[in-house]
Amino acid sequence: RLPGHRPAPSKAVKLDLGGRLISLDDAVRARIALPAARETVVDNLAGQGPLAAELAALLTDTARLASTALAGASLSRESDARSFHVKAPVEIDTTLEVSVEAMPYLLDHCFFKQPPQAEPGDRWPVVPATTVIDHLMDFAEQAAPGRRAVAVHDVRLTQWITAVPAVTVGVRVRPHGPGRVLAALDGYSQAVVELAPAYPADAPAPWRFPADAEQVPETTAAELYADRWMFHGPRFQGVTELTAVGERHVRAVLTTPAAPGALLDNVGQVLGYWIMSRLAERTTVFPVAVREIRFHGPHPAPGERLECLVKITGLTGEFLDADMQLVHNGQVWAQFTGWRDRRFDSTPHIRQADRTPESSTLSVEQPGGWALVHEQWPDLATRELIMRNYLAGTERDAYATRPPRGRRQWLLGRIAAKDAVRHYLWARGEPAMFPAELRVGNDDAGRPFVTGAYGRELPPLTISVAHRAEAGVAIARPWPCGIDVEEVGTRRESTVDAALGAAEQALFASLPGDPERWFARFWTAKEAVAKLLGTGLRGEPRDFEVVAAATAELTVRAAGREHLVHCADADRPPRRYVVAWTEETKETAG
Repeated sequence: RLPGHRPAPSKAVKLDLGGRLISLDDAVRARIALPAARETVVDNLAGQGPLAAELAALLTDTARLASTALAGASLSRESDARSFHVKAPVEIDTTLEVSVEAMPYLLDHCFFKQPPQAEPGDRWPVVPATTVIDHLMDFAEQAAPGRRAVAVHDVRLTQWITAVPAVTVGVRVRPHGPGRVLAALDGYSQAVVELAPAYPADAPAPWRFPADAEQVPETTAAELYADRWMFHGPRFQGVTELTAVGERHVRAVLTTPAAPGALLDNVGQVLGYWIMSRLAERTTVFPVAVREIRFHGPHPAPGERLECLVKITGLTGEFLDADMQLVHNGQVWAQFTGWRDRRFDSTPHIRQADRTPESSTLSVEQPGGWALVHEQWPDLATRELIMRNYLAGTERDAYATRPPRGRRQWLLGRIAAKDAVRHYLWARGEPAMFPAELRVGNDDAGRPFVTGAYGRELPPLTISVAHRAEAGVAIARPWPCGIDVEEVGTRRESTVDAALGAAEQALFASLPGDPERWFARFWTAKEAVAKLLGTGLRGEPRDFEVVAAATAELTVRAAGREHLVHCADADRPPRRYVVAWTEETKETAG
């Protein structure tokens, strides 16, 4: 346009903001009015003739152009400044030291109840999954200073991090798209962490559940810990109220603990309560994955109360899936989507032995005073948990050094042995006794023996142990004893010929009933006597001759003496077992 030409004023556009028109009085208008524009030298020049007006217009245009250029430069500088403050996350390669010295709160996150004087390793302190998530978020924030971890995605928890012995865990953080990093504890866990300058404000509304779809829980929050429905110690005991439970949901109140990750761990505890309150089996659960956790504010301070809302979204034999909300001061602080727990083999009997190991056993005491345990945990991970509940110190090392195929039966024998000793002593007035207070070993000849641990003193005892397939048996006495278990099955004729002498074969052929079960009775009776004598069969089973046989008793002659042997069936379909046991009391020895 020509110098001096002024554009026509633009047409006003009415904005409909959806509200009523309001009228401001003069006083209010005065408080919000912009300052009046001051008259400039250029304005004065414009009124001094046409030439002066053109010069004034040119100066005005120049000023506007300069203003626009300066404004653009300012925006560019601001943009550069923002870019400077929002740098791409850096890569991090570091380590995390995990030990009870570095993380003393882990002493309150031990899976197993043990005597007070037990070594921490026998209690098995483990880093909670939610504390792992807390560490992943912390390392992610270190990779992007000035930004907060506002969400975690695709959490994968592949292995427990144990604190005894101490372990140094490798940590890796890598950029993973705009505003995200992939954080990993090498070999244990990983998650994609979303980073932002501030927490998102668009929190969802808290869930509500129909009153007629829930009941008051039978268990109180205090009982949850006192009765060891949860193994957590004081620094992880944040569930302060179990409010309501329904077929597909549970509500609770949490009081924020101080330990890292403990508040989120409490959410998992509430989910764990739901499955224990609704099902009888496979109620031991541990988290293995989370699709997303989104946070809408900073972490609540210790002592602050939150409402915990849990929706069950899926339940199979292997997994328990749920979504959760944590509500703080009426607003959703954190929302969990796709939390997945893995279910482990457990029954009410197994759970009781886990909750009160000092007074419960996995074995069942049988008539005649011996212990029988059938494996009820084919899952390898569950076997690992049971092993750690029963074995202590060097016993765990002995288990680990055995060939994998032999660990199953060896563990069953150790469980039966410790339970047989405890049954025997409890019947004679001994107080509560943990499996870890007993150590079972073998002498140079392979004979088992038992000693006390952690200050537990035992009277002189002899033990005998046997295992076969999915069964373990043991007997404990103050005098020599022997026990054996055998699976009932088809035997080759050559096996019968090798095991039984001519007179035994005649007796065997005369007995009514199942010959396979009778052969198992003969064989276990021989083994039991050989163990009582401390010699073993030595490859000569005919030296231990069965001279009389009835369903529940056999007589075995060995080294010129006759020994009464008791027999019992111990079937657990589809497997069939026979158990034989004998003992040499003062009367029988005389």
